[in-house]
Amino acid sequence: MTISENTPVVCEKTVDEIYPAVELAYQFVIPSYQMVASRFEAADGRLTALLTMVSSLTLAAPIFAKAVNPNISFSSGWFVAGMVCFSLSIVAGLAGRLRGVLTLPNPAHQYDKTLHLSQWEFRQQAIYFAGQHFNKNIAAISVKGRTAFVLTALFSVEIALLVVWVSGRF
Repeated sequence: MTISENTPVVCEKTVDEIYPAVELAYQFVIPSYQMVASRFEAADGRLTALLTMVSSLTLAAPIFAKAVNPNISFSSGWFVAGMVCFSLSIVAGLAGRLRGVLTLPNPAHQYDKTLHLSQWEFRQQAIYFAGQHFNKNIAAISVKGRTAFVLTALFSVEIALLVVWVSGRF
């Protein structure tokens, strides 16, 4: 006897047999959120620390310059260019802090959409959405990391410009 192409094939396997790793993968859901949240907080904290350092050192620079050279000109192109770099770094830093938000599961969504699911279906959905959230969160962390790099580069240029301004050699 042969099976024709139109004859449906009956699968007698359960979802647990087809996807045996759901229970194991579910154990990674909460730790994945914890790991990403700590990385997000570290990246955001790095931006905050950079903004604090840039602001503190930049605001101290004119006082230091006046102490070193009482006749220093605040209308110098080097000083103005340094302050432009400072302004750009502050704008970049604040934009980096505001961009990229942490995505977490919404308990209201769980209540509305998943309470009717079986335990296996709930875990399968949790794994899927944890993966989606993980990708979004890593992208947000990456934005903060790139912003920290830009902020550091602008600050380095600013310091170089202010050093030239204070030295008065150019």
